[in-house]
Amino acid sequence: MSAAILERLRETLDTALPRAEGAALLFAALARWGPRIPATDVEVASFVRGALRDELAGKLGLEERAALDRALEDVLATAGAPTADREIPIEIQAPVTWRDERSTKALRSIAGPVPVLVVAASTAFALRLRLSLGDATIDVEARADLPGIERALAYAPALAVVDARDPSGLPVDRLADALVHATKTTTIVWGSDTPYGQRVIAAGDARGVQLAGIGSSEGIAPVFDLVTSRRA
Repeated sequence: MSAAILERLRETLDTALPRAEGAALLFAALARWGPRIPATDVEVASFVRGALRDELAGKLGLEERAALDRALEDVLATAGAPTADREIPIEIQAPVTWRDERSTKALRSIAGPVPVLVVAASTAFALRLRLSLGDATIDVEARADLPGIERALAYAPALAVVDARDPSGLPVDRLADALVHATKTTTIVWGSDTPYGQRVIAAGDARGVQLAGIGSSEGIAPVFDLVTSRRA
């Protein structure tokens, strides 16, 4: 149930804020709340009344903010009600539909959700992406193991995001070898200003491939822009 409520919260933010701003705000609030996704109705309520409201501070005028607060509380009030909504899966390492066809074009436009591979120790970043953008926009898979990363890259997802703030623990050289051979996938190093991120960037450079780096201070907006720009 909590995943369905989180999706309704995203839709509520989208009605009050520009699409990209609402998604970025929700991503930041989920990161502020903690490494996990709120998993119970009580945790979702704590998230809304804590981390989400903290991120909303100063974003709207008084009247607009009051109206949004009421709308968010209305969503929370439905938490215990029966729903036919499809739950967002919490485990997202299973094979997904974008694996069905191999890509033949590097910078293709995607009709439907944009396939994204996240390389990280945990699924936290990938889940925040999915909940912030929605299943209609992004189809995300998280991998930490080299065989899983190589299998996913063989099907040429549009984007691969290396979460350098939650590194997978793979040797940088082996990860870089896999990434630079994925010529039909754009790779982003999220947290390129961290020591691990700098090593991944340097390993790409040593192999003659410039990997795109996004520093921690830049926020999630550049990643969202890359995802949405691939949609047909």
